[in-house]
Amino acid sequence: MKTGTLLDRRMIYWYARPSEHVPTLEIRVFDVNADLDVVLLLTALVRGLATALLLEIGDGRPPPDPPAGRLHAAHRLAARYGLGGEGLDPLGGGQVPASTLVERLLARAAPGLAAAGDLELTQELFHRVRSSGCGAARQRAAYLRRGRLGDVVSDLARTTAAG
Repeated sequence: MKTGTLLDRRMIYWYARPSEHVPTLEIRVFDVNADLDVVLLLTALVRGLATALLLEIGDGRPPPDPPAGRLHAAHRLAARYGLGGEGLDPLGGGQVPASTLVERLLARAAPGLAAAGDLELTQELFHRVRSSGCGAARQRAAYLRRGRLGDVVSDLARTTAAG
């Protein structure tokens, strides 16, 4: 900010951070999804995982601490290939199908999801999202039909309006 590159602190990219003005945790990934099912799934997963991790920490188990470089690599693979491709296990470091990683995440978050009454809904949303494909796959398919970016925008508008 001192160099003038950033106009204010809101321009700093982050995945998650404590809010500067309300007592919440802000998760960046939610504001880029056009599909309401994806937003609901991610919201439930974050709440369930946070609850499960707090229970684990309360039992004296240390929180996971994957290397930052591995998290960035996992994020790049997820952004590029979505649920249909390979993902990087941020804890173990190996490549596995992304859908397997989400299933592991659901299992890890299950105690927190159950405590919030969200377990069944989250499983249903995951199966729905897995069946319909992620937003990136839908956008690529919309573009490939006729090679027009306008088709991608139209598809995004329909997806958003349907939510």
